[in-house]
Parts: sequence; C-alpha cells; structure tokens
Amino acid sequence: MPAAAHDELLGSYPAAGSTIDGSPAEITLTFSGELLTDLQSATIEVIASNGQDVAVDDPSVVDTSITQHLDPDPPDGAFVVRWKVVSSDGHPISGEYTYSVASRDASTDTPTPGRTSDTSSGPSPTPTAYVSNPGHGDPTGGGALIPTLGIVTGAAILGGAVLVVLMVGRERRRRDRSDAAGSVDADVGDESGATDDRS
Repeated sequence: MPAAAHDELLGSYPAAGSTIDGSPAEITLTFSGELLTDLQSATIEVIASNGQDVAVDDPSVVDTSITQHLDPDPPDGAFVVRWKVVSSDGHPISGEYTYSVASRDASTDTPTPGRTSDTSSGPSPTPTAYVSNPGHGDPTGGGALIPTLGIVTGAAILGGAVLVVLMVGRERRRRDRSDAAGSVDADVGDESGATDDRS
C-alpha cells in the first residue's frame, strides 16, 4: 500500500508576506485535505513584533479550513503566524509565515488630492522697511537719508526764495533811483528854460 501524503497549506488570509491596511478580525488557513478535529491538537499563534500573542479563543476547524480570531486592537507592524494541525492522514503538520499591518499614522498623514497645504492660505508676511544692522541697532540702507534730504531740499527752496526777494528788491530800488534821477533832470531843465525866458 502506498503511503498517504500529508496535507499542505494552500493559502491563507492575510496572505503570506503581504501588507494590509488594517488588522483583520481573524485569520484563515486553507489546506489541501480535511483536517482532523477529534484530537484537539490544532493550535494557531499570531505573534506581534512586541512578542504579544494576539490570538484569542480556540481555533475552529471546518472541512479544509481553520479560523483563528484575533485581538480587536493589536499593535501595527509585522506578525508571525505559527500553526499546527492534524492532517487527514492522522499526522500532525506545522509551519509558520508572516504578514504586516501598515501603520495607522502613515495612512492618516497621506494628503488628499486636490487640497493645498494650510500654510498657503495664510496671510503673506509684511515686508520690513529696512533691515536692522546686527549689533548696532541703527537702520541701514536709504531709510536714514530721508530726513537729511528733506532738510537739504527745504534749505535750498528757502534760500532760492530769499535770493529772489533780494533780487526783486534790488531791481525795484534801481528803478526808483532811475525814476528819481529822471525827475530831477526834468526839474533842472524847466528851471533853466524859465531863466532864459526872463533874460
């Protein structure tokens, strides 16, 4: 009589080597033949990266599948599944595989398409009028020249106005002198004419 072959693990959920977004409520292993349950020797351990076994209750066997419930709030990261069942030929078989659960923080930090960063909606910074000179406290650049330019410009305008007033006054005095000289000459001429007439 040929020896009967042991059953083999055909598949699992989560799949071996896979990474899933959230921790499953249970894992399921599927084998190539019906599993024996009368020996009560089927066990499954699901070990988290911190060494905690997150398997709860006893596993349940239905035909070629075995299901194990898990802790509802296990840690994220990698998990090692260690299983031992009784094959349909009556011999125990065992093995292990790994799967991973993605970090919940990484999934919530993923930006939503079409949304812009919150920093872009804030007010633009107000530009400063000048940059302070480190270590001195006095402003640098053209800010310090504005009062000086104002004083120089005001003095130039005032000086020009005074000069114009002086020139206008000088011209007016010159005209007055010319007018006065003309009237004196006219008076002298009239007096000489009167003298000639009398003679």
